[in-house]
Amino acid sequence: MFRTNSNQDRVSYSDLLIPPPGYSLDIAVGTTYSLDLESLTAVAIALGLKENLDSNLLQNPICMLNAIEKVSRKMIVFCEAGQIKANTNASALMLLLEKIVVPVTLPKRRNRNGYPAFHPKTWLLRYVGPDGDLRYRFVVLSRNLTFDRSWDISISLDSTEELDQTDATEPIISFLNFLRNQIGNDVQDFRKKRSTLKELSESLREVSFALNSQEFGEDFMIMPLGIGADGYNMEDDELFRGNSKFNDLVVFSPFLSASVIEEWNKQTHSLSDTKRILITRRSALSELRANQADQFRVFVLKDDIVEGEDQISEENEDKQRQDIHAKIYLMRRGSFTFLYLGSMNASTAAISGNVEMVMMLKARNRYLNGEKFLEDIFCGKADGPDNPFEEVTVPDKTVTEAEDESKKLEKVIKDLCRCDISANITKNGEKYDVEITVADDIPSTWGYVSIAPLRRDTFIELKQKTTFKELDVLQLTEFYRICVKGSETEITRVIMIPTVGMPEDRESAVVNSVIKDKSGFVEYVAFVLGDSYLMTMLEQQRLGESGIRRSGTSQLPALYEKMLKTAAEDPDRLQEIEYLLTMIKRDDIIPDEFRDLYATFRATLRIK
Repeated sequence: MFRTNSNQDRVSYSDLLIPPPGYSLDIAVGTTYSLDLESLTAVAIALGLKENLDSNLLQNPICMLNAIEKVSRKMIVFCEAGQIKANTNASALMLLLEKIVVPVTLPKRRNRNGYPAFHPKTWLLRYVGPDGDLRYRFVVLSRNLTFDRSWDISISLDSTEELDQTDATEPIISFLNFLRNQIGNDVQDFRKKRSTLKELSESLREVSFALNSQEFGEDFMIMPLGIGADGYNMEDDELFRGNSKFNDLVVFSPFLSASVIEEWNKQTHSLSDTKRILITRRSALSELRANQADQFRVFVLKDDIVEGEDQISEENEDKQRQDIHAKIYLMRRGSFTFLYLGSMNASTAAISGNVEMVMMLKARNRYLNGEKFLEDIFCGKADGPDNPFEEVTVPDKTVTEAEDESKKLEKVIKDLCRCDISANITKNGEKYDVEITVADDIPSTWGYVSIAPLRRDTFIELKQKTTFKELDVLQLTEFYRICVKGSETEITRVIMIPTVGMPEDRESAVVNSVIKDKSGFVEYVAFVLGDSYLMTMLEQQRLGESGIRRSGTSQLPALYEKMLKTAAEDPDRLQEIEYLLTMIKRDDIIPDEFRDLYATFRATLRIK
């Protein structure tokens, strides 16, 4: 179940999202703390084109355009404001993701220092079949929507008509209602997004989910934290209550609060032969003093694993360190074991402040216990040669100046995201000017903050009024890179700024930047009509290498035949061609004979 060296126990992100055979995406609602816009494009490939996130299709801008067009009206992704990765060399296609992303800014809570984080990692997916029947999938992860290579955990539930346990679905409905309240009036298409979430939550009231697990049966609980009165109070859970007792406790968490570990460390929680195991990041040990975890055996990932890519290939510029990012808690008491999975770190903020999502499962010890879990995680015995972890001692707590400054810079970004900030676009000849207004005073404690539109290289200092002159239409965006500099470190992130005056033809400009000639148009239509996106792309590459693709019109007879077949079998797919005809403005890209033929299809099929 948890074997780190077994392909059978691994799951790809694509497999969690790709619609079941014969079904297509109807609605997708995702949540994440941090967001990589390139990763969001990859998700569009999985949901829209039913291909893996590491597919070669990601390298084809025409295919990516089709994927984003397919899902942009069906997908909403919520993330923590100020935690969007600042991509370098951002493509124009990323501008189309504005209509998908909703940044969340949670207010300070009474008697709490700092802002709570919007930290859940979930997907709620609704698929539609050929006969209009609906299927649902709910996914809880510890993984953010990024290309980070750290070790994560996930659990997926599919809807079923064989069980009647709609009570277990109620927390998902409460979570959706909370998300709906996070959609402000300055979000693109806010009314439509709110309506979508309302309709989705109402449709869930008669839906039951199945775990389909021999080990756990159907004994699970969904726990949204930090969403108000309808949320779950984790402080009252048996895992954290001061009077709870356990035989085994395994804490698998990358980030820690000393007070949380210290509470579990107390002998008052012990039953006979109590065993405590803490698996964390080496860097997190600086949060603890030795006496706060002296009842735990403590393990961290070996340096050879963390730095593995450096050792395998020094020339690979894309190499990344890896570490654990999964959040897993296993507590055995008597003959039962309780397993908690999700986004919640072993920290005070996660347990009693942040918005999080956790699932709890219950199993008998013969199926799961601390010993079985550790044998999986350690690939055998703790001292075995295949164990990717090593046992360590806890040093006394230390915090470096760089770490302290980094936290201050993060707070500046959080403060900025909660400012009254807006942008206004005005025409300037063939170009555009953008004025950004910060209605609140900019505190002197922020230091030096600079800003740039996502696709503009040059940063300028952020002031009460900040103006960018003579931008191209493809530099206009609600995505802005923010750079906050300290004395030793700097942080660059992307924030979203509500904008007025966006040209109506900006999306058309994005499409025309991808579909540049007749060959590109034919390639797009071939993707729409093809039975396999990947095979269609490979065929287009073969034609390009042979020189046939240069003519553009040479493939039209084959496309007409496919259009006839599609019109008979799946006429809704022709709507995607309608989108392209609407967006492309140049007359020399779309052949006249194609327009004439499509007009016939449109009239016959009554395409709106």
